Parts: sequence; structure tokens; C-alpha cells
Amino acid sequence: MTETTSRRSYLLAVARNLGTTITTRQALEIYAVSPWRTANRHTARRDLRDLARRAYLVPVERDGARAYLVSDEPNPAHPGRGSRKALLELIRGEGGEWTVGRIRQTWRQLLGTHVLRMAARRYLADLHRDGHLERHGDGTPRRFYTPVTTGKDDA
Repeated sequence: MTETTSRRSYLLAVARNLGTTITTRQALEIYAVSPWRTANRHTARRDLRDLARRAYLVPVERDGARAYLVSDEPNPAHPGRGSRKALLELIRGEGGEWTVGRIRQTWRQLLGTHVLRMAARRYLADLHRDGHLERHGDGTPRRFYTPVTTGKDDA
């Protein structure tokens, strides 16, 4: 378990015990009496957003400020689960040229979160390696992928 995962798990456990909404200020107070007492406001916000993105917390507005409620679901599925399969189906359905930029934009719409260029590039390369996409533009500045056509003419 990484340091970040441990810190977020600790924050979630304390938030569940509190049973009320949790704000960035409260997260900082929790961290102040923990092994992560040097955590700053930016870290607390990032941890709360990540727990919300993973559906452990639910964002709400309280007194005009962002707060989070603990989700009723004790172990929700990660929102990214199944997104690669959904993306492959979308690529096959829409067809056309697929670039890293187009993948990132589509993935962002599916997940609601930022996707790194490296992850998109690796995903396209994996689909090419597995035979789902054809690669075009080798040796040129513009590389793109197209879905493999499965229909064969027997005429």
C-alpha cells in the first residue's frame, strides 16, 4: 500500500466514524493528529476529491462551500471499471481516426477525470498489439489508429 493510499484510507475511516459531512478544514484537523500531520490544504483537497471520484464520498454544498458526505455504499466499484471495454466499443461504433487527443477527450467524458497522454498512448498501443486497431502514420509526426475491419469480401 502506498503512502497516499494509506493516508486516504485513514481519512475515510475517520470520516466514517464521524458520520457527518467533512470539509477540507476538518480533513486538515484529522491529519494534524495523524502520522501525516504535515499534510497541507492542497493534499487534503486532493484526497477528498479522489475519495469522491471513487464514490466513497458524495460532494455536497454546505453554507456555500464544498463538503463531502460518506457514501452509503461501503465498497463502491471504481468509476473506471469497465471504461476500457466501453471505450473499445465506442471506437468500433464510431470508426474513423483515433488519436491520443481524441481518446483522452472521450475517456474524460466517460470517467469525468483527467487522463494522461501516456495512458492514452499505451491504451492505443495495447489495442493495436491485441489486434483491435490498425496503426497508421509510422515515421511521421501524426500517428493515428483505425478499427480493424472484420468484414471480408468473398467475391
